[in-house]
Amino acid sequence: MATSERLETLRRAFWVALIPGAILFMAIQTVGHARAGMIGADSHAYWMAARFPDTWYTRPPESRDAFLYSPAFAQALWPLGQLPWPAFQSVWTAGQAGVMAWLLAPLGWQRGLTLAPFFITDVLLGNTYLFFAGALVVGLGRAPGALALPVLTKIAPGVVGIWFVVRREWRAALWAAGVTVLIVAVSAALAPAAWLAWFQFLAHSAGERNGKANLLDIAALGIVVWAAKTGRAWLLAPALVLACPVLNGYGPWAVLAAIPRLLALERTERAAKALDARHEQSRLPMLVRSTGLSTWVKAGPSRLLQQRSGVHKIT
Repeated sequence: MATSERLETLRRAFWVALIPGAILFMAIQTVGHARAGMIGADSHAYWMAARFPDTWYTRPPESRDAFLYSPAFAQALWPLGQLPWPAFQSVWTAGQAGVMAWLLAPLGWQRGLTLAPFFITDVLLGNTYLFFAGALVVGLGRAPGALALPVLTKIAPGVVGIWFVVRREWRAALWAAGVTVLIVAVSAALAPAAWLAWFQFLAHSAGERNGKANLLDIAALGIVVWAAKTGRAWLLAPALVLACPVLNGYGPWAVLAAIPRLLALERTERAAKALDARHEQSRLPMLVRSTGLSTWVKAGPSRLLQQRSGVHKIT
Protein backbone atom coordinates (compact mmCIF):
# COMPACT_ATOMS: atom_id res chain seq x y z
CA MET A 1 0.00 0.00 0.00
CA ALA A 2 1.39 3.42 -0.97
CA THR A 3 2.16 5.98 1.70
CA SER A 4 -0.57 8.31 0.44
CA GLU A 5 -3.14 5.52 0.67
CA ARG A 6 -2.07 4.69 4.22
CA LEU A 7 -2.39 8.32 5.26
CA GLU A 8 -5.85 8.53 3.72
CA THR A 9 -6.88 5.36 5.56
CA LEU A 10 -5.63 6.82 8.84
CA ARG A 11 -7.54 10.04 8.20
CA ARG A 12 -10.76 8.16 7.58
CA ALA A 13 -10.21 6.06 10.69
CA PHE A 14 -9.63 9.20 12.74
CA TRP A 15 -12.88 10.82 11.60
CA VAL A 16 -14.86 7.61 12.15
CA ALA A 17 -13.37 7.28 15.64
CA LEU A 18 -14.55 10.81 16.48
CA ILE A 19 -18.21 9.99 15.88
CA PRO A 20 -18.95 8.09 19.14
CA GLY A 21 -17.08 10.71 21.16
CA ALA A 22 -18.99 13.53 19.46
CA ILE A 23 -22.35 11.92 20.17
CA LEU A 24 -21.44 11.16 23.78
CA PHE A 25 -20.11 14.68 24.38
CA MET A 26 -23.25 16.28 22.95
CA ALA A 27 -25.49 14.03 25.03
CA ILE A 28 -23.61 14.74 28.27
CA GLN A 29 -23.60 18.50 27.66
CA THR A 30 -27.26 18.62 26.70
CA VAL A 31 -28.48 16.58 29.67
CA GLY A 32 -26.20 18.42 32.09
CA HIS A 33 -27.30 21.88 30.99
CA ALA A 34 -30.95 20.87 30.92
CA ARG A 35 -30.83 19.50 34.47
CA ALA A 36 -29.06 22.64 35.70
CA GLY A 37 -31.59 24.91 33.98
CA MET A 38 -28.79 26.51 31.97
CA ILE A 39 -30.12 26.13 28.44
CA GLY A 40 -30.31 29.63 27.03
CA ALA A 41 -28.85 31.14 30.21
CA ASP A 42 -26.58 33.61 28.39
CA SER A 43 -28.94 34.45 25.54
CA HIS A 44 -31.66 35.20 28.10
CA ALA A 45 -29.37 37.83 29.62
CA TYR A 46 -29.01 39.42 26.18
CA TRP A 47 -32.78 39.35 25.68
CA MET A 48 -33.30 40.99 29.05
CA ALA A 49 -30.73 43.67 28.27
CA ALA A 50 -32.28 44.44 24.89
CA ARG A 51 -35.77 44.60 26.38
CA PHE A 52 -35.06 46.27 29.73
CA PRO A 53 -32.14 48.76 29.57
CA ASP A 54 -32.60 49.64 33.23
CA THR A 55 -31.15 46.21 34.14
CA TRP A 56 -27.73 46.94 32.61
CA TYR A 57 -24.80 46.47 35.00
CA THR A 58 -27.07 45.96 38.00
CA ARG A 59 -26.03 42.35 38.62
CA PRO A 60 -22.54 41.10 39.47
CA PRO A 61 -20.64 38.92 36.97
CA GLU A 62 -21.58 35.23 36.84
CA SER A 63 -25.01 35.91 38.32
CA ARG A 64 -28.16 35.02 36.41
CA ASP A 65 -29.08 37.52 33.65
CA ALA A 66 -26.03 39.67 34.35
CA PHE A 67 -25.29 41.91 31.37
CA LEU A 68 -21.57 42.63 31.02
CA TYR A 69 -21.15 43.89 27.47
CA SER A 70 -21.11 47.43 26.09
CA PRO A 71 -24.37 49.36 25.64
CA ALA A 72 -23.84 49.12 21.88
CA PHE A 73 -24.40 45.36 21.95
CA ALA A 74 -27.75 45.65 23.73
CA GLN A 75 -28.79 48.54 21.48
CA ALA A 76 -28.02 46.48 18.38
CA LEU A 77 -30.21 43.69 19.75
CA TRP A 78 -33.11 46.02 20.55
CA PRO A 79 -35.28 45.00 17.53
CA LEU A 80 -34.76 41.32 18.28
CA GLY A 81 -35.39 41.93 21.97
CA GLN A 82 -38.94 43.02 21.27
CA LEU A 83 -39.79 39.41 20.44
CA PRO A 84 -41.11 37.10 23.17
CA TRP A 85 -38.37 35.10 24.85
CA PRO A 86 -39.10 31.78 23.04
CA ALA A 87 -39.01 33.54 19.65
CA PHE A 88 -35.78 35.37 20.55
CA GLN A 89 -34.15 32.13 21.62
CA SER A 90 -35.25 30.38 18.42
CA VAL A 91 -33.80 33.13 16.22
CA TRP A 92 -30.59 33.26 18.26
CA THR A 93 -30.07 29.51 18.12
CA ALA A 94 -30.81 29.43 14.39
CA GLY A 95 -28.21 32.14 13.90
CA GLN A 96 -25.62 30.15 15.85
CA ALA A 97 -26.38 27.00 13.88
CA GLY A 98 -26.16 28.88 10.58
CA VAL A 99 -22.80 30.42 11.45
CA MET A 100 -21.43 27.07 12.61
CA ALA A 101 -22.59 25.35 9.41
CA TRP A 102 -20.90 28.03 7.33
CA LEU A 103 -17.66 27.82 9.32
CA LEU A 104 -17.43 24.04 9.02
CA ALA A 105 -18.53 23.87 5.36
CA PRO A 106 -14.94 23.63 3.99
CA LEU A 107 -14.66 20.23 5.71
CA GLY A 108 -17.61 18.76 3.83
CA TRP A 109 -20.93 17.86 5.40
CA GLN A 110 -19.79 14.53 6.87
CA ARG A 111 -16.77 15.88 8.72
CA GLY A 112 -18.64 19.05 9.57
CA LEU A 113 -21.41 17.08 11.25
CA THR A 114 -18.79 15.07 13.11
CA LEU A 115 -17.18 18.17 14.61
CA ALA A 116 -20.35 20.19 15.23
CA PRO A 117 -21.35 18.35 18.45
CA PHE A 118 -18.11 19.45 20.10
CA PHE A 119 -19.31 23.06 19.86
CA ILE A 120 -22.75 22.36 21.30
CA THR A 121 -22.01 24.03 24.65
CA ASP A 122 -22.06 27.50 23.15
CA VAL A 123 -25.36 26.73 21.41
CA LEU A 124 -26.90 25.44 24.64
CA LEU A 125 -25.86 28.50 26.65
CA GLY A 126 -26.56 30.93 23.82
CA ASN A 127 -23.30 32.85 24.20
CA THR A 128 -21.45 34.78 21.48
CA TYR A 129 -18.46 32.54 20.77
CA LEU A 130 -19.70 31.14 17.47
CA PHE A 131 -20.47 34.69 16.38
CA PHE A 132 -16.91 35.61 17.40
CA ALA A 133 -15.64 32.84 15.13
CA GLY A 134 -17.71 34.17 12.25
CA ALA A 135 -16.56 37.75 12.90
CA LEU A 136 -12.94 36.58 12.92
CA VAL A 137 -13.23 34.96 9.50
CA VAL A 138 -15.19 37.85 7.99
CA GLY A 139 -12.84 40.37 9.58
CA LEU A 140 -9.78 38.77 8.01
CA GLY A 141 -11.62 38.47 4.72
CA ARG A 142 -13.52 41.43 3.34
CA ALA A 143 -14.90 43.28 6.34
CA PRO A 144 -12.30 44.15 9.02
CA GLY A 145 -14.97 46.11 10.87
CA ALA A 146 -16.50 42.81 11.97
CA LEU A 147 -13.82 42.65 14.66
CA ALA A 148 -15.76 45.34 16.50
CA LEU A 149 -17.94 42.53 17.88
CA PRO A 150 -15.35 40.97 20.23
CA VAL A 151 -14.04 44.43 21.19
CA LEU A 152 -17.47 45.75 22.21
CA THR A 153 -18.43 42.62 24.13
CA LYS A 154 -15.54 40.85 25.84
CA ILE A 155 -12.91 43.51 24.94
CA ALA A 156 -9.68 41.49 25.28
CA PRO A 157 -10.44 39.16 22.32
CA GLY A 158 -10.07 42.26 20.15
CA VAL A 159 -6.33 41.58 20.40
CA VAL A 160 -6.67 39.61 17.15
CA GLY A 161 -6.82 42.99 15.39
CA ILE A 162 -3.06 43.31 16.03
CA TRP A 163 -2.78 40.92 13.06
CA PHE A 164 -3.31 43.89 10.71
CA VAL A 165 -0.75 46.06 12.50
CA VAL A 166 2.01 43.45 12.46
CA ARG A 167 1.39 42.75 8.77
CA ARG A 168 1.22 46.49 8.05
CA GLU A 169 -2.20 46.16 6.52
CA TRP A 170 -2.98 49.71 7.50
CA ARG A 171 -6.16 50.05 5.49
CA ALA A 172 -7.72 47.03 7.20
CA ALA A 173 -6.50 48.23 10.60
CA LEU A 174 -8.06 51.64 10.04
CA TRP A 175 -11.32 50.06 8.92
CA ALA A 176 -11.48 47.87 12.02
CA ALA A 177 -10.68 50.77 14.33
CA GLY A 178 -12.90 53.22 12.46
CA VAL A 179 -15.97 51.00 12.53
CA THR A 180 -15.49 50.37 16.24
CA VAL A 181 -15.11 54.07 17.01
CA LEU A 182 -18.14 54.94 14.89
CA ILE A 183 -20.32 52.39 16.71
CA VAL A 184 -19.14 53.70 20.07
CA ALA A 185 -19.81 57.30 19.04
CA VAL A 186 -23.35 56.60 17.87
CA SER A 187 -24.14 54.43 20.88
CA ALA A 188 -22.70 56.94 23.36
CA ALA A 189 -24.72 59.73 21.77
CA LEU A 190 -27.88 57.70 22.38
CA ALA A 191 -27.02 56.57 25.92
CA PRO A 192 -24.10 58.49 27.45
CA ALA A 193 -24.99 57.52 31.02
CA ALA A 194 -24.95 53.84 30.10
CA TRP A 195 -21.42 54.12 28.76
CA LEU A 196 -20.28 55.83 31.93
CA ALA A 197 -21.84 53.00 33.93
CA TRP A 198 -20.09 50.43 31.75
CA PHE A 199 -16.69 52.08 32.20
CA GLN A 200 -17.22 52.10 35.96
CA PHE A 201 -18.22 48.45 35.80
CA LEU A 202 -15.07 47.63 33.80
CA ALA A 203 -12.85 49.52 36.23
CA HIS A 204 -14.31 47.57 39.13
CA SER A 205 -13.97 44.25 37.29
CA ALA A 206 -10.36 44.98 36.30
CA GLY A 207 -9.44 45.24 39.96
CA GLU A 208 -10.68 41.68 40.49
CA ARG A 209 -8.65 40.15 37.65
CA ASN A 210 -6.01 37.65 38.71
CA GLY A 211 -2.52 37.10 37.41
CA LYS A 212 -3.59 34.07 35.38
CA ALA A 213 -5.93 36.19 33.24
CA ASN A 214 -3.15 38.68 32.54
CA LEU A 215 -0.78 35.90 31.54
CA LEU A 216 -3.39 34.46 29.17
CA ASP A 217 -3.82 37.87 27.56
CA ILE A 218 -0.06 38.16 27.06
CA ALA A 219 0.03 34.64 25.59
CA ALA A 220 -2.82 35.56 23.23
CA LEU A 221 -0.93 38.66 22.08
CA GLY A 222 2.21 36.62 21.48
CA ILE A 223 0.31 34.08 19.40
CA VAL A 224 -1.29 36.83 17.31
CA VAL A 225 2.08 38.44 16.58
CA TRP A 226 3.66 35.11 15.65
CA ALA A 227 0.66 34.18 13.51
CA ALA A 228 0.89 37.48 11.63
CA LYS A 229 4.63 37.16 11.04
CA THR A 230 4.33 33.59 9.74
CA GLY A 231 1.03 33.97 7.88
CA ARG A 232 -0.78 31.38 10.02
CA ALA A 233 -4.24 32.87 10.25
CA TRP A 234 -5.68 29.75 11.88
CA LEU A 235 -3.72 30.54 15.06
CA LEU A 236 -5.93 33.56 15.65
CA ALA A 237 -8.73 31.23 16.75
CA PRO A 238 -6.89 29.78 19.78
CA ALA A 239 -5.47 33.25 20.50
CA LEU A 240 -8.99 34.64 20.70
CA VAL A 241 -10.01 31.80 23.02
CA LEU A 242 -7.13 32.55 25.40
CA ALA A 243 -8.08 36.24 25.45
CA CYS A 244 -11.64 35.53 26.57
CA PRO A 245 -12.15 36.76 30.14
CA VAL A 246 -13.91 33.56 31.27
CA LEU A 247 -12.62 30.14 30.23
CA ASN A 248 -14.86 28.04 32.44
CA GLY A 249 -16.54 25.19 30.59
CA TYR A 250 -16.37 24.34 26.92
CA GLY A 251 -18.24 27.34 25.51
CA PRO A 252 -15.25 29.49 24.49
CA TRP A 253 -13.73 26.66 22.50
CA ALA A 254 -16.48 27.10 19.93
CA VAL A 255 -14.26 29.83 18.45
CA LEU A 256 -12.09 26.99 17.09
CA ALA A 257 -14.88 26.34 14.59
CA ALA A 258 -13.31 29.20 12.62
CA ILE A 259 -10.19 27.16 11.81
CA PRO A 260 -11.47 25.47 8.60
CA ARG A 261 -12.37 28.85 7.11
CA LEU A 262 -9.13 30.44 8.31
CA LEU A 263 -7.13 27.64 6.69
CA ALA A 264 -9.08 28.25 3.49
CA LEU A 265 -8.10 31.93 3.68
CA GLU A 266 -4.46 30.91 4.07
CA ARG A 267 -4.65 28.71 0.98
CA THR A 268 -6.29 31.50 -1.01
CA GLU A 269 -3.58 33.96 0.03
CA ARG A 270 -0.78 31.54 -0.88
CA ALA A 271 -2.39 30.83 -4.24
CA ALA A 272 -2.71 34.55 -4.96
CA LYS A 273 0.95 35.13 -4.09
CA ALA A 274 2.03 32.23 -6.30
CA LEU A 275 -0.08 33.60 -9.16
CA ASP A 276 1.49 37.04 -8.74
CA ALA A 277 4.96 35.50 -8.77
CA ARG A 278 4.22 33.59 -11.97
CA HIS A 279 2.78 36.74 -13.51
CA GLU A 280 5.93 38.69 -12.69
CA GLN A 281 8.10 35.93 -14.12
CA SER A 282 6.07 35.89 -17.31
CA ARG A 283 6.43 39.67 -17.63
CA LEU A 284 10.22 39.59 -17.41
CA PRO A 285 10.89 38.16 -20.92
CA MET A 286 8.47 40.70 -22.42
CA LEU A 287 10.24 43.53 -20.60
CA VAL A 288 13.58 42.24 -21.81
CA ARG A 289 12.38 42.26 -25.42
CA SER A 290 10.62 45.62 -25.15
CA THR A 291 13.70 47.33 -23.66
CA GLY A 292 16.09 45.79 -26.19
CA LEU A 293 17.95 43.61 -23.71
CA SER A 294 18.49 40.79 -26.18
CA THR A 295 22.19 40.74 -25.28
CA TRP A 296 21.46 40.26 -21.55
CA VAL A 297 23.29 36.98 -21.39
CA LYS A 298 26.24 38.17 -23.42
CA ALA A 299 26.80 41.52 -21.73
CA GLY A 300 25.59 40.60 -18.24
CA PRO A 301 22.73 42.22 -16.32
CA SER A 302 24.78 44.55 -14.14
CA ARG A 303 26.47 46.22 -17.13
CA LEU A 304 23.23 46.73 -19.01
CA LEU A 305 21.47 48.05 -15.93
CA GLN A 306 24.13 50.68 -15.62
CA GLN A 307 23.66 51.70 -19.24
CA ARG A 308 19.84 51.99 -19.07
CA SER A 309 18.62 54.18 -16.26
CA GLY A 310 15.03 52.91 -16.37
CA VAL A 311 15.73 49.19 -16.29
CA HIS A 312 16.54 49.11 -12.55
CA LYS A 313 12.83 49.45 -11.86
CA ILE A 314 12.12 45.93 -13.07
CA THR A 315 10.85 43.85 -10.14
